[in-house]
Amino acid sequence: MSQRNENKNKMAVTILTGFLGSGKTTLLQRLILKAKDSGQKVAIIMNEFGSFDVDSKLLGDDVSTQSLLNGCICCSLKDDIEVVLHNLYHKENPDLVLIEATGIAHPVEVVDACQNPTLIDKVEMPSIIGVMDGKRYLERTRYTKQTKHLMEEQMLYSHIVVINKSDALSANEREELEQSLLSFKHPPKLHFTNYSNIDGIEIPVNEVLSIEGKHSHHHGIQSMNYTFSGPIDMQLLIQFLRQLPDSILRIKGFLKFDEEPEQTYLFQYAFGVPQYEPEIMNMPLTIVIIGEELDKAHLRNKLDMLNFS
Repeated sequence: MSQRNENKNKMAVTILTGFLGSGKTTLLQRLILKAKDSGQKVAIIMNEFGSFDVDSKLLGDDVSTQSLLNGCICCSLKDDIEVVLHNLYHKENPDLVLIEATGIAHPVEVVDACQNPTLIDKVEMPSIIGVMDGKRYLERTRYTKQTKHLMEEQMLYSHIVVINKSDALSANEREELEQSLLSFKHPPKLHFTNYSNIDGIEIPVNEVLSIEGKHSHHHGIQSMNYTFSGPIDMQLLIQFLRQLPDSILRIKGFLKFDEEPEQTYLFQYAFGVPQYEPEIMNMPLTIVIIGEELDKAHLRNKLDMLNFS
């Protein structure tokens, strides 16, 4: 982790970009610890595409965290991020601001929001860390053309690319990823790892970002929230997940199950794989579903059946 830049009057900013389910929040948690260990004062800005903020609830109360909901900071919330950065500078003056963009955000637009003329004397040129699930990136042609293009551009503009779940990559797959990423006009530094381990990463400060050509927004992705009234049957949940179409890209939130009605679980689902992690705090039993052209009425009906069975 780089020490605070020479200009003490400016905040260093690092943007975490990467598609849904790539491991950005785990990386964020590691970066927070690394910053604290180096004596830096750190602040967090988290963007959730939906109206329920899952990830900031996982960071605890000892870190200054600002949540931007119901939109994407690369388009509809650009003005909001400028306001938040101004407030952070004047009220908290952190050494480092970590921004976790929603999985469908374009990093160039986030940089643009951070470099508004009113912020030039307060914020350094942001560094961008791209995070990917290596195998899923290699399989990106299974998604729509727009989604595939966004996944590629999130890496194209990154100074560093963290390739997660690298132990699942064969030697040929690793070589294919390296050749693809290093073929960029401005090749990023590559970091193959598991669980977003960032030992050895040095984050550049105030490094110029080359922005060329037209970049895309992803307006075809939607989100919806659903709150359960109590514990649910795990087997019925599994049946629900098995019936989901490929257009469902991500589900995350908090659940309780009939088998352990007092235990709350952080639930995550991406690329057809569910994950359950015990949660110490008693969180609201709400999940966020993100996907392309969601049939919200159909999904809500299925979730009602799951909720009230």
